[in-house]
Amino acid sequence: MDLAKKQSLAKKRMVEFLKRRWVSFRSFFRYNDPEGKPRVWELDLLRGIILLIVTLDHVCNFIYAFKVLPFETEFGLKIMEYAGAYCNFVFRHAIQPYGLFLLCFLSGINRSLSHSTLLKMVRFCLFSGLFMGGYAFAKVLFPDLIATYLIFNIIPVLTICFVVWWVLDLVKCPDWVRCTLGFIVTLIGLTFYYKYYAMGNSVVENDFLSLLVYNSHGVSLSPDNFEPLLPHLGFFLLGGVLGKYLYKNKKTLTKHTYPPKILRPILIVGKHSLAVYLLAPVVILGLAWIIIQIVHLF
Repeated sequence: MDLAKKQSLAKKRMVEFLKRRWVSFRSFFRYNDPEGKPRVWELDLLRGIILLIVTLDHVCNFIYAFKVLPFETEFGLKIMEYAGAYCNFVFRHAIQPYGLFLLCFLSGINRSLSHSTLLKMVRFCLFSGLFMGGYAFAKVLFPDLIATYLIFNIIPVLTICFVVWWVLDLVKCPDWVRCTLGFIVTLIGLTFYYKYYAMGNSVVENDFLSLLVYNSHGVSLSPDNFEPLLPHLGFFLLGGVLGKYLYKNKKTLTKHTYPPKILRPILIVGKHSLAVYLLAPVVILGLAWIIIQIVHLF
């Protein structure tokens, strides 16, 4: 093959590659795939609302606790003040876990609508490993900013939930067993939740077991963000079982197959919940930092 043909072939491959990337980029911001089945949009709506609240929570926490933005103006200091008031609000600490309980429950329902495969599980595990590894690396780079090398939050918790569901599918576990297991682990998790938040006497000394339930030792291992496996796994299993019966036809239960257009932004947030969970606070704070550098608004 001569040089001209090689260059032409390389150019053609590059154009095809760029076209595929452009299609992927457009599909990311498109809610329903024109060639696929309509999504169960009420689940995405609930997840989207939860993720918007979680994003606000993370942004306020980064502003107040980590001081990631150099606020100097009166307007900026007011934002800092409001972020601190929100972070110290007792109701916030009391209600925060319930949003994640609901998120796991909805994730369980959503998992029942799709087929679990080994490749999906490998992707989830790699994603979780990169996330936790990145956090540990950040501890090396910023030892004074990051508390410990371990972060055990909703990302590894959901990964474990997905893997457990995949294993149960693999062994053809009956739904009544999943439901019973879900109730048991939910009850155990909520018991420790009450002991930790209401009674303040929940302690599990073993490092591994302390990641299973709410307790002071688990918080000390992952102080920046600690969400134990229980009761989240229980809510995930219960949601998965309910989803199999509630959405037998894998279609929306509302009267409208397609959602109102006004809800599309929230629905896209719910569709890409993990990406929003990780990237939305970074984007918001990054834009705020750029504004500060240019116009000193804050």
